[in-house]
Amino acid sequence: MEYIYFMAPILTFAMTAAITPGPNNIILSTNAVNYGFKETIPLILGVFFGFLSVLSLCLLGIGEVYESFPNFKIFIKIVATIFLTYLAYKIFNSSEFSDNNNKKRFTFRDIYFFQLINPKAVSVSMSSSAIFIQNQFSYLEEFVLIFICFTISTSTSAIVWAAIGHSFRKYLNDKRKIIFFNRIMAVLLLGCIFFIIL
Repeated sequence: MEYIYFMAPILTFAMTAAITPGPNNIILSTNAVNYGFKETIPLILGVFFGFLSVLSLCLLGIGEVYESFPNFKIFIKIVATIFLTYLAYKIFNSSEFSDNNNKKRFTFRDIYFFQLINPKAVSVSMSSSAIFIQNQFSYLEEFVLIFICFTISTSTSAIVWAAIGHSFRKYLNDKRKIIFFNRIMAVLLLGCIFFIIL
């Protein structure tokens, strides 16, 4: 029962952080619209394993190193801004559903390594390591409990956003609608840059 009381606020925070719009969710939804849910599974796994890797590093104390070097934080923000701009550009110029396997798509590796510079993933992970390690249980127990909460939230959110995108496919039945949708999502993705530079 004590574990449940410990996990409840963490899971609430994790679900709220995961389900709200952000780069990962926009990318997953857009990819699912253009290629379908099945083709988005590698990206879902990239978000899942990438975010949990960042979380693990922060829980192990790497987040404190990140906070201690302001210049490194600036470097990460610059790289994240460039990468998000690149993603937005690709999405903005996508104009049709594509089943062409030779067309360059985002891969598991692309999305996995993006998590290392994803400002939302990094800030949520650092906040969690600072707030939820409370020495109420052993360090290992708290690490595992926090990890479980974010495993639930990350997988749930990724699947939901991909499913939402997939559900839009049947409504985007002509090129003009697809272009309109992709451009809206590209603008939203660019909007994420605003939160990076704050």
